[in-house]
Parts: sequence; structure tokens; C-alpha cells
Amino acid sequence: MAKDEQGADLDPALIRLRELLEPARLTEIVDVGANPTEAPVYQPLLDAKVARVTGFEPQASVFEALANRESAHERYLPYAVGDGRMGSLNVCQSGGFTSLYRPDALTREYLNKPRWRKFMEIRETVPLETKRLDELSEIVAIDLLKIDIQGGELAVFENGRSKLSEALVVITEVGFLPIYEHQPLVEDQVRELRGQGFLLHSFQTLVGGHINEAASLSSKTRLPNQQLIDGDAVFLRDPRRMDGFSDEALKHYALIASGALRLPDLVARCLKELIRRDVLPESAFAAYCETLGARAT
Repeated sequence: MAKDEQGADLDPALIRLRELLEPARLTEIVDVGANPTEAPVYQPLLDAKVARVTGFEPQASVFEALANRESAHERYLPYAVGDGRMGSLNVCQSGGFTSLYRPDALTREYLNKPRWRKFMEIRETVPLETKRLDELSEIVAIDLLKIDIQGGELAVFENGRSKLSEALVVITEVGFLPIYEHQPLVEDQVRELRGQGFLLHSFQTLVGGHINEAASLSSKTRLPNQQLIDGDAVFLRDPRRMDGFSDEALKHYALIASGALRLPDLVARCLKELIRRDVLPESAFAAYCETLGARAT
């Protein structure tokens, strides 16, 4: 089994796809709100050396940690991506709540999340200029957009329509309950991305909780986390229309489906279209399927 530079095992299905597809360039990933606290969902693509990520993070302390990871497959810029106007970064007690939006006091009191009340307190407000995705000369292509900027996602989509016109996958944090004042919610993102040709495919994560009155109930009362708060949603460039993709786009679509989304059925759809076009031989599909068993062992 192939291994990365640290000796860890690489995904055999992804490695086989790299060999079968031979894309003309690296898969281009843009990560708006890059966070070094955990491995991103696209990490297997970086480990397999088939992708490059350009990450954006305006918080100085967080950006410093990211900048130390610069390589041929990773680069980071200290920009706040948004609508191109001046804004204020509300730095909260917990960096995970830092946002261009102010925390919503009504929601903070509504939820039975005592720790959040402390975490959401604003520690300082920093004026900063946001940059429109469409105006960033550093971004030539986007295959996968990963974005988590605490309510500011819609502004990035609305001001990145040109750059996103060739994007294949968007993984975005969506809100069901406004954590921030005037925060666009899931329906706003769905409407915008659908207009750009994406379909909502699935949720990678869903976060729920109880409302505040749960604290007054008996400790013996078992309550499910039925109040949806937020989650990470996957949007796909309409996969029903495979004839609308270039050969190169299908190759990157397959790599993302394997290395970031773990969707072998979508990989299979891309491969079969490439075989139909005589870009790949018939044997390519069987070769890929053989690796799925190796992944499971």
C-alpha cells in the first residue's frame, strides 16, 4: 500500500484514480476560513499529491499557524473574503465564533448552551477590508470550495459567481438558527447556489441542541437534540448532466468525489462517462472497483 511522506497509508482508491485519470493539472481547492485545528475533509487529496489548496484566514494568530504549512500543495493568504466592502471582525472569546456578524443575543438566550454564552462574547472588534472572490487574481481556477466563515458564506457566493462558474463542489457551513444578527440561513444559500447550477446533495455534519427550558426539567428527562443549529452541507455541480462537463472537469470531479466526499457512486458516474467518450478504456472501471475492497480492509 502506498504511503505518504510521514509513512501513513494513502487511500488505494484515490491513488488508483490518480494513475487512471492522469489529470493535466492539480485539483484546485479554495478554503475560505481555513482552520488548522483539525484535518480538512480534502486532506487525502493533499496527501496523494493530486491537489493544491489556497486558504484564506484573516485572524492573525490563526494565519500564522497556517503560514508555517506552506508547500507546493498548500498556500495561505490573510484575506477576509466577502462582498468587497469594509467590515468589522468581531473577535469572540472562542475563535470558532469570530465573525463579520455580531452574535445574536436572542439565540444565545434561547439555547441551552451555557458555555456558548461565554464563548460568544466579543473580545474586540477589528476593522478590515473584505475582498470579492471574483477579484482575487491569486485564484485562477476552483474545483472545490470549502467555506466556513460564521454566517458570511452567502456574500462570498454572490461576489464569486464568475470564479465559481466552473467549480464542481461546494462544502459550506449552513445555519438553521441565526447564531448571528442578520445571518443568512440555509435557504438563502440553497437559493443562491441552485441559481449557480449546484444541487444540494447531503449534510456531512448536523449540530443540534436543546432550548433553554430544558435546564428546568427533571434530570431523568431524556431529550434529543432536536433544535437544529447548523451543519456542513455538500453542493454538487448538477451531476445529472454529465455531458456538460469537459473531460478534465470529470477527472477532477472523480478525484474530489473519492478523496473529499467518499462517494464511490459519483466516482463511478464520472468514470463511465469518460469511458463512453473513449477517454478511458473499459478496463478502468474494473480497476477502480478492485480498489474499493482494498479500502475496506
